[in-house]
Amino acid sequence: MRDRHHTRALRRAIAGACLALAASGAAAQDSTRAPALKFDGAIRMWVEALSWNDQRKWMPEFDTARLGFKYDDGRFLAAGRERFYHYTSRQTGAGKGASMLFNEYLWAGVRFADQSELHVGQERMPFGLLPYASNNFFESMAWYAGYEDTYATGVQYMRTIGGLHASIAWFPSDGRHRLSWTDSTAELDGLDSVRFSNHLMKSYGREERNTAVARLGYTVPFAGGKTEIGASVLAGRLAATDPVLSSGNRRAGALHVSAEFGKLGVQLETIRYTNDFDGNGSIAGNWYGACNRDCVIIGAYGFTNRLAARGNIDIANLSYKLPGAIGPFSDFVVYNDWSRLRKSTAGYADSYQNVTGVTFAAGGWVVIVDVAHATNEPYLSPGFGDALAAGGTSKSPGHRFNANIGYYF
Repeated sequence: MRDRHHTRALRRAIAGACLALAASGAAAQDSTRAPALKFDGAIRMWVEALSWNDQRKWMPEFDTARLGFKYDDGRFLAAGRERFYHYTSRQTGAGKGASMLFNEYLWAGVRFADQSELHVGQERMPFGLLPYASNNFFESMAWYAGYEDTYATGVQYMRTIGGLHASIAWFPSDGRHRLSWTDSTAELDGLDSVRFSNHLMKSYGREERNTAVARLGYTVPFAGGKTEIGASVLAGRLAATDPVLSSGNRRAGALHVSAEFGKLGVQLETIRYTNDFDGNGSIAGNWYGACNRDCVIIGAYGFTNRLAARGNIDIANLSYKLPGAIGPFSDFVVYNDWSRLRKSTAGYADSYQNVTGVTFAAGGWVVIVDVAHATNEPYLSPGFGDALAAGGTSKSPGHRFNANIGYYF
C-alpha cells in the first residue's frame, strides 16, 4: 500500500511538472533561440559471431529502433526515450523469436537560478563513472550487476559549484517494466524482465525499494587535460515480495576517476556491493530454481541471470581519438575496456571481460566494432544463467565479435 502512495505522488509530480513545462514553452521561445522541444531517434542492426554458438556466426540481425525527446526552455526540462527490439529464434534460443517495447527513461524537471536542477521521474542513477563506465557496445561488468547505466523512478537534485559536481537522489521504485510490452513472455523470462537496466526481479521474490544514492565528483586540470575524481554511495531496501523470503538491505560504494589528456582517455573504477538478507536469495521462477543466500536473480532486455549477492567490480579503460578521416568516415576512437567481478562467496569463479574496439561516424551513421574476450560472462561467453554467480566448472571462456551499424537522427 505504501508503494502505491509513493507511485501516485510521483505521477502527480511528473504531471505537474509537464503542465508547467507546456505552459511556459510558448513564452520561453523566440526567433533567436533554438526550439525548446527536440526529438531524436536511431535505427540499428548488427553482425555478430559467437565462438560457442554456431547458429550465431556472421548473421545480420536487427538491433533496435528508438525514439526520444528533450525539452529545455531554460527553466523547465524534460526527456524521455522508448525502445523496440526483436529477437530471432537464434537469439532467444527457443522455438520462435520475441518482440518487446520498453521505456529507457522519462522525467521532468526544473532549473534554478544557481543552475542546479531538480528532476522527477525515471532517470539514470547518479552512481559511478558517468554517463558510462565503458566505451564499448557491451558496457562493463558493472552494467550486468546493475551499477552502470542504471535507471530507476524517483527524485534527483544536482548542482555544480566550480569544479565540484554533486548529485543526491531517492528512488522509491526501481521503475520495473513501465511502458513495456512483449508478444511472448514464454520466450523471455516474463514481463518483469522487459526493461532497460538490470534490477532484481519481483517475479523471483525480490524488489529494490527506497534507494538513496549520492555522488560527488571534482574536476581539476591535470597534465594538459582534465581529471574528475569522485566517490558514490548507494543504500536501499531489498524488499521481499513473497512471504517465503525475508526482506533485507542493499549497499554499494564506488571510487572512480575519469581523465582526458588530449586525445587519450582513461577510466578507472572500483565498486563494492552487498545484498544482505537471511535465508534464500530468491524463490523458484520461470527459468531458475530458488537461489540460496549467496545469489539473487537480476534481469533486463527480457533475460535474467543469477548474480553473486556480494562482490567487487574493477574497471580499467583506455581510449584514443584518432585524427583525420578515411573517405566519408571520421571521429575515430579506439579503445580497450577491461572489467572484472570478484565474488565474495567461496567456490564462486570470478567473471572477466576485455573488449577491444573502434567507433567512427559519417553524418548520421555510426559504426561500433568490438572484439570481446570473456570468462563467466553471460553474453560474451558460454554458461548463460550461472555465469555471474557460481560460474562454469571450466571457467567458461568465450569470444564474441560484434559490428553495430546505426543511423541516428
